[in-house]
Amino acid sequence: MSGIFGCFDVDGNCDNVVRSAYYGIFSLQHRGQESAGIAVNNGGAFLCHKNDGLVADVFDDMTLSALQGTSAIAHCRGGSSGISGSDAIQPSVIKSRVGNIALTSDSVIMNDDALREELKGLGAIFQTNTDSEIILSLFSRNRIKTEDCEHAILETMKQIRGVYSMIFMTDNKLIGVRDPFGLRPLVLGRKGSFYFLSSETCALDAVDAEFVRDLEPGEVVSISRDKVTSVKLNGGAENKADGKVCLFEYVYVARPDSVIDRMSVFDSRYRAGLALAKEQPCDVDLVIGAPDSGNAAAEGFAQGLGVHYGAGLLKNRYVGRTFIKSTQTQRELAVKMKFAVLRTAIAGKRIAIVDDSLVRGTTTGHIISFLRANGAAEVHVRLASPPVRFGCCYGVNAAEEELPAATKSVDEIRDMIGADSLGYISLEALKESLSTIDCGVCSACFDGCFIAGRPDKSIDSVHKVTYS
Repeated sequence: MSGIFGCFDVDGNCDNVVRSAYYGIFSLQHRGQESAGIAVNNGGAFLCHKNDGLVADVFDDMTLSALQGTSAIAHCRGGSSGISGSDAIQPSVIKSRVGNIALTSDSVIMNDDALREELKGLGAIFQTNTDSEIILSLFSRNRIKTEDCEHAILETMKQIRGVYSMIFMTDNKLIGVRDPFGLRPLVLGRKGSFYFLSSETCALDAVDAEFVRDLEPGEVVSISRDKVTSVKLNGGAENKADGKVCLFEYVYVARPDSVIDRMSVFDSRYRAGLALAKEQPCDVDLVIGAPDSGNAAAEGFAQGLGVHYGAGLLKNRYVGRTFIKSTQTQRELAVKMKFAVLRTAIAGKRIAIVDDSLVRGTTTGHIISFLRANGAAEVHVRLASPPVRFGCCYGVNAAEEELPAATKSVDEIRDMIGADSLGYISLEALKESLSTIDCGVCSACFDGCFIAGRPDKSIDSVHKVTYS
């Protein structure tokens, strides 16, 4: 998954627009650490700077000073299977018959191969194998045939199958789009004459903006100098309650201080920890969290057990999130550099370590070895999500053959990671932890129900594991 952010000043000033975009994607850095980019609109001239690396490494004061404009879009990218190098770096910018168009997206398009071949047959030329280039090609063609950008986007949405949140920047508009099921989050914010679009509310907080609302499934929100308008695609989720935001946003992806579809991410994780203590208790001396995404659930788990919650692991803040690295080798090296153990806190104690999930088991196995090597008497693992049994094609960068839970029992996984015991929260209890959410959730990686379909090229390889 990736982080996207957009900013538009309806007063038409250039002051602070690019800086706001920078702070926005800096706050969304947890969603992707492979590359970053910002594109700006300065009186109809589009400028873009992007490169591999973290946001703070890609941009400096000189670069930001050169990127002046009245609107901007920005992107930070997570690891993408099969896409690497400069091809994958967004925003994407093109010149068309209807003007300049820039796009930043967090998307996975299921029918990308078929669309690419169809467009090639119509004379389109592609420089990359990215979804964004397909989307831009469809949009620019539809724009010629429709009365405005919004209806061109609706026509494009009818042609693509997949999950996405997107922000378009045209010569005079900033347009946010959420997919028909609402799987990807996207929020609208405002501060004075500035409007913002963002993957998460934490980026609105960073620019001191007021949260206005979540975009609805299938909604297109358009911001111009004159007004803010909204149109909606027919089909998919008919209303907000029928939406299906990705459940893994609450488990792992989102920052804990964000609120997605009216549910605080921190509160959802804390409540999941409380439920986990009821379903999977254990007799321990100390509860610790796997930093950072396991900390809130660990606090709830400790509260539910009535056991002390404390620090046992230190995290190197300069190592990115291991789960979203592109290759297994990168993930293993990152884990070794990522954690250190507080020996005096855990020596001789029975430890329960609570993590958000176990996907491949790379991180968990290494952590258990660290804890034992530093004197832990017992190590019990509790997970604030169910077994990840299905390779998610919607952005969770893991293939089914990489998932231990796809083929192994809980006891076999326990032995694989070297824990004294292993317990998962139930899917029902995890969903119940989302007490204030105003839509449904997609739990495809846990139950195999892919509501937006599977990629055309992988349909034949899908299998489901039956389990009790």
